[in-house]
Amino acid sequence: MTELHEHSVTELLAAFAGGDADPRDAVAGCLARIDATDDAVHAWFHLTADAALAAAESSSRRWRDGTQRPLEGVPFGVKDVIDTSGVVTTAGSRLYADRVPGRSATAVRRLTDAGAILIGKTATPEFAFGNEISETPVANPWALDRWAGGSSSGSAAAVAARQVPLCLGTDTGGSIRVPSSYCGVTGLKPTIGRVPRDGLHPVSWSFDHIGPIARSVDDVVVALSVLAGQADEDPRSSRRPADEILPTPGGLAGLRVGVASGWFTGWGDPAVTAARDAAVEVLGGLGASVVPVDVSRAEQAGTVAWMITVAEFAANHEAAADDVDHISASAMHRFIGGARLSALDYLKAQQVRVEIQEELGELFGDVDVIVTPATPTPAPGFDPAEGFFEGGDRLWLDKVARSFLIANVTGIPAMVLPAGIERGLPLSVQFLGRPFDEATLLRAGREYQRATTHHLAAPTLEPRH
Repeated sequence: MTELHEHSVTELLAAFAGGDADPRDAVAGCLARIDATDDAVHAWFHLTADAALAAAESSSRRWRDGTQRPLEGVPFGVKDVIDTSGVVTTAGSRLYADRVPGRSATAVRRLTDAGAILIGKTATPEFAFGNEISETPVANPWALDRWAGGSSSGSAAAVAARQVPLCLGTDTGGSIRVPSSYCGVTGLKPTIGRVPRDGLHPVSWSFDHIGPIARSVDDVVVALSVLAGQADEDPRSSRRPADEILPTPGGLAGLRVGVASGWFTGWGDPAVTAARDAAVEVLGGLGASVVPVDVSRAEQAGTVAWMITVAEFAANHEAAADDVDHISASAMHRFIGGARLSALDYLKAQQVRVEIQEELGELFGDVDVIVTPATPTPAPGFDPAEGFFEGGDRLWLDKVARSFLIANVTGIPAMVLPAGIERGLPLSVQFLGRPFDEATLLRAGREYQRATTHHLAAPTLEPRH
């Protein structure tokens, strides 16, 4: 019999509705799973166990009296760069070790208002932009000597380890999709503005996104339907209706799938490209038409993303950069690099950004979804000598986030889905969509997962006794 901590979001909601499970048991099961496994995974900075158990009591009553809300009783975690009222939010930094916000971010509040139950804050590198390995780095649940990815490392690892079925992550340069790929879970970076970003400790106002990490596309749909929509707290959030994100039924007949090669397949493990090709074949078998596309400016996205991100990071954290006793070497390096960029450099990068957006806009006149590999290799090992993974920032730009940065530069929605296992480690594929067309992206992903079982695979992570 499947234990409750192994249930996905949609499975839990169905079990609650059918009277086969109770939110109190679900929350207790997740907390017990964390207690049994997180000394190995290190996915959590801070747990809110007492408050979660109290909220579960309330959720149980709501299910009994028929006043349940859309996510009633579903446990979830929040990356520790997103504000949670009354709960410490450190941004992974010693500088903010005692910071307790008085107000939750809109994204968190929308989940809890929908009945979801906060379990705690998940681990992240400093400011979601550092690269040192801490004394207790987040380990990949599939292989504890492998990297879980960054910077939403704790969120993806917690979902993969079956500690919770849902987490919030953030994505500035692949930070939802990299760990989702390495940990074998489903992660969505929505269109920029689709989910409000107030209460987010910023890296880059141009590129920061908040999005869900879960076990399946169906889970992501449920979460995004609650998260999406304009909020007064974030003037840059989109006024488009939240319900337009819902995928339409009816298969993939008529869907035009673009297959990108070149920059996206020019480096990496052949098994990753093979997984991409197999995913495209599945989509074609479901009725989609498949055409090659040339994203000729994809290679420029990395340089553009880095220049804009470090400049905005330095501007966001100008005061913090003076506190050398509490800031890591990698964060300080990026402060300095961003501060040294000229206004001319920054504006040139923004100009190229617009040109890349225009190219993708033209491509999406011919296709509905573009399919690429996700991370070009399975999860790499740690390199303590480097303080991160071997190769540092250059590896991130050229290889780790190679397929991902174009979606941050352009703001389009992008989703990572499990696509196989190689040598005991997950492989993943990425779907890119038109701006504010999450509905088509989610439809393609949902049908792909209904035709495959890759997203059902789970790591063998033995609890301590």
